Amino acid sequence: MSADPVGHLFLYVYGHDDENLRRISDYTCTALQLANHWQDVARDLDQNRSYFPIETMEMFDYSPQDYQNRVYDERWRSMMKFEVDRAQKWFDDGKQLWDLVDPHLAVDLRMFTFGGEAILTSIRKQKYNTWKKRPKVSKFSQLRLFFGARRDWKRVQKKQ
Repeated sequence: MSADPVGHLFLYVYGHDDENLRRISDYTCTALQLANHWQDVARDLDQNRSYFPIETMEMFDYSPQDYQNRVYDERWRSMMKFEVDRAQKWFDDGKQLWDLVDPHLAVDLRMFTFGGEAILTSIRKQKYNTWKKRPKVSKFSQLRLFFGARRDWKRVQKKQ
């Protein structure tokens, strides 16, 4: 995924030059990018872009024509659930990095993860219908994420 090198760069900036850490970082970066793709399916299609895996569409018998027509049915819900669950697993796998890196970087990683997970939660709440409405993270949730990260950042500062 194109977001993975950004994670590698963050690791490098924080003084981590380790292949295993880069591999673990890729889970979070890929999951975040996918969460954003699933959030923007309709917007991307409006711009003649699609990031949906053909293999997944075939697995759920959802055709490119269905995709172009924005068909929302049980196949779409099952297919989106599959992709949202896959992104969630990658977020979960990436969490092991938090205890292995500089505490300041860990705060950033938590913020990226929690933000991406909030997008996935929003998709689930609207029953995976990303055609009808773009899933959003509420302002309240955004504030909670921000103040949680700020609190964590201050906690890290005090320990050093």
